[in-house]
This record gives sequence, structure tokens and C-alpha cells, in this order.
Amino acid sequence: MALRPPGAARTVVVADDHPIVISGLRLVFSGSRFFDLVGEASTGSEAILRCMQLRPDVLLLDLRLPDLPASTICNRVKEIDPAIQIVILTAHPEEMAVRGCLKAGASGCLFKDTGEQRLLGALMQVVNGREVYDPRVAGARLPRSTGGSQPRLTEREQEVLGLIARGLNTQEIGEQLDLSPNTIKSHTRAVFTKLDAHNRVQALSQAQQRGLL
Repeated sequence: MALRPPGAARTVVVADDHPIVISGLRLVFSGSRFFDLVGEASTGSEAILRCMQLRPDVLLLDLRLPDLPASTICNRVKEIDPAIQIVILTAHPEEMAVRGCLKAGASGCLFKDTGEQRLLGALMQVVNGREVYDPRVAGARLPRSTGGSQPRLTEREQEVLGLIARGLNTQEIGEQLDLSPNTIKSHTRAVFTKLDAHNRVQALSQAQQRGLL
């Protein structure tokens, strides 16, 4: 991935099947110097394709699209690029559906009645590695370790970590999971970041200490 020029806006793809929501978000992002709306989608399949083509910093994803469950979209987008941050947009407090998205790698959930400044502020938190939740779906948040700093690996990241623990190299992990070496490298970097590790030895040590292996 190319280095980001200093001060460059973060890129966003929006996926929602209501044109009025898309129109409103266009206006929001047109007035922001921190975010640039680079793609739009009205179905889950289109959202996945846009993320594959554009590799945005953020996917703003409607919880209810007509063709695919949001959790499936999250899984597929994270397989494309684990660095893409996903924020769920919803009109109703559906905690179980939101929880499924969080397990698949989403970074939080906002309601469609969220104000402009609150939305932009939340997205800024997300691109800086934080999670954001509307209080109305606070119950969907995944439990944290009582130690206070347990990392949350996606299902794919956990698989990659397990294969690293078995001694497989990047090429072998890719063959095992039917993914490209570059995708495996992206997942590995995400694991290292979440475990505060700089190499495989440190990652495995941290994972064992935290009960992830």
C-alpha cells in the first residue's frame, strides 16, 4: 500500500439501499476536509466490489442490505483488506445483528439519526484505531478481558495466527486458506498490530500469554 501523503483525507465507501441516505452522506463528506467519499453501493455485492477496487480507509455499511447479511459483507471485506475499517449504520437497535458484524471485524455501530459532527468525529476515532458505539446498541459490544487489554482478532486473523503457530510460512498459509500471499501479509500485519508485536516470535508469545493459542 502506498504511503499516505501528510494531511491527505481518509477515503470512505458508503453502502446503503436508500438513495436519500446516500444523498445526505454526500453532503456530509463534501463539507469535510478529513474524509473523501470515493465510492457508493446499494447492495452488499456492490459494497464488496467497491472495497476490492478502491481499498478505502472506511466502509460505512447499512446493517440491512437486500442481498447479503451485513456480517457476511464484513467478513468478505476484511478478507480483501483487513485494514479497511467498517462502521455499521442502522435505523433500529438490533443488537444481535450488530454483534455478528462486530465478530466479523466491524469497528462499531452508529444510528442513521447521528448528527454530522458526531458522525465525522466517530469516523476519526475509528481510523485512529478506536471503536465507536451508539448507546442504543451498547449491549452488542463484545466482552473484553478482565485484564482490560485483550485484543479482538477476527475469525480469519485467528486462523492465520494458528497457522503461524504451526510454523507455516506466508506462502503455505495462503495455500492452506486459499488466499494470496499479499492478503496473508495483511492479516499477519493486523495480528502483529493487535498483539503489539514486531515479529512472529513476539506475536506467538503475546498470543500464548493472552490465551489466544
